[in-house]
Amino acid sequence: MQIEEVQSQRDYVEYCKTVHSYSPAVNKLLDLSASYVSDAEKAYQEGRKKAIWSNGYGWEVPLIYACDTIPVAFGEMGRLSDKEVMLIAEDYYQFPVETCSMVKCTVGQWHLRRNTSTIKRILGNGSGCEPFNLAWEIMEREGYDVYSNDVVYRGPTVEGKRLEELVKFFVEEIYDVVEWLTGSRKLDEDKLKVEIQRKNRLLNKLRTVLELRRQHPFYVRSLATILMLNVGLNNYFGKPEEYEAAIDLLIEELQNTPVNAADLKNVIPLVWAGGTGQEFGIYEAIDQAGGALLGLRSVPFKQYREDIPPVESLARWLYDNAGAGAGVYARNVLEHEVDKLNARGLILYGYIGCSFASVDREMWRKYFHEKGIPSINLEGSFQTGAPSGQVLTRIKAFVEMLA
Repeated sequence: MQIEEVQSQRDYVEYCKTVHSYSPAVNKLLDLSASYVSDAEKAYQEGRKKAIWSNGYGWEVPLIYACDTIPVAFGEMGRLSDKEVMLIAEDYYQFPVETCSMVKCTVGQWHLRRNTSTIKRILGNGSGCEPFNLAWEIMEREGYDVYSNDVVYRGPTVEGKRLEELVKFFVEEIYDVVEWLTGSRKLDEDKLKVEIQRKNRLLNKLRTVLELRRQHPFYVRSLATILMLNVGLNNYFGKPEEYEAAIDLLIEELQNTPVNAADLKNVIPLVWAGGTGQEFGIYEAIDQAGGALLGLRSVPFKQYREDIPPVESLARWLYDNAGAGAGVYARNVLEHEVDKLNARGLILYGYIGCSFASVDREMWRKYFHEKGIPSINLEGSFQTGAPSGQVLTRIKAFVEMLA
């Protein structure tokens, strides 16, 4: 497939496979990404696997797998959606137009599935996102079995006794989730230990991949990097063993590829300070301009502790990582990436309608501007289709300016 033939997000994935025709590992990762939701739904419908809709990242993934269930990321269901599905949320459920398009796409997809034999259980985690809280209430009325645990937030100065109280609180929250998942608060801790070990093992392997990419900055291009890290490392595309095998193969490929001195001379190292993104053309624009996303907000940063009970390990990882609530935690990761890579700039990306992320991005922009690090602040939509020419022009101009 050629870039001129691309009409949808799925087309971008197919085009990305063509670009990476030299890499069986990257092609395998892209195949896993494209088939993630459909294969999980099929396995559920055929009775081969239990499955639930979930955020599909962080502490909940080892827990869900330990309960012999596939965590199916509802964001990935919406990511390959389209504008017509998003309009269901606006027209049928009367979501305001300015509501986060990510939420509206997901609601539209659940609406289409509500009277089918697909997965009917949703594990939510508000984290302060009111549109998603509303979405879960609506889906519960539509017949879905919805469970949402309490909001998690650790203030920047919370330490000592207060932190221990938060950990104790969230341990109970985790057991509440186990009870909802299985009907009992009893958890097979040995299985959870195995899943934590798997997660730590893959965190280390992805660190190896990212280090090798510094010597081979164009071997894994932007879209493939984002899908491999932001989706694959979080939930393994529903197939942990296949994902790990693909990562092992990628490490082998990178280690056996000669270093290209011209690539190292010409590359423009960038840090991606956003989520997975939806407008895949943005990644193509970065690649065409000679940029490389070598640093990422979601870079593997901290391990799960294996020296404490596994449920406590989940809780402590949550409160000790970039997703603990305050924007300063993610900023610390970004600063670490900028310094490590000597990055030339940051790309700040978020969804239109997400006021929470908009505030974070503005704080990060100001902080790094004062440190002399240029950035570009982009807002995009979650539905499929080509990104606007204005967005592509801005990002190309930004990357070329850094050159």
